[in-house]
Amino acid sequence: MSRYYVLNDKHTLPQFVFVAVASWVIALGAVTIVLLTIWLVDATSQVDILKAMPRSLNLVLGLCGAYAALGAICLYVIMWIYWLAVQRSPLIARIGWFLALLLGLHYGALFYACHVWFSNLRAMEGAQPMANS
Repeated sequence: MSRYYVLNDKHTLPQFVFVAVASWVIALGAVTIVLLTIWLVDATSQVDILKAMPRSLNLVLGLCGAYAALGAICLYVIMWIYWLAVQRSPLIARIGWFLALLLGLHYGALFYACHVWFSNLRAMEGAQPMANS
């Protein structure tokens, strides 16, 4: 059986869309936490943490950072599209999410995506229904 997702009890999403957006959210959050940790350790110690790390770890962090950057751009665009085309909340909530997207950039999109996914998305089992022609 395949899995698909229903957004706001109206829109169906295939599993690969959910997986892509979830991976962008996870990558952006993880890279942010790792970089903040490296920054805190570097600021509080006398050791240059980036030079002390093995070269292979630097390569892995660089690749994860590149994926997170690409994901941040995609997530930002997708959440703007969601806000314009799908979001039907009260006016004050729409204004709040508009300001979060506008001023928060990719982190605003990250929080907005988490809010949307946790409150409006349901997983369904079976064949994905097709729209009527």
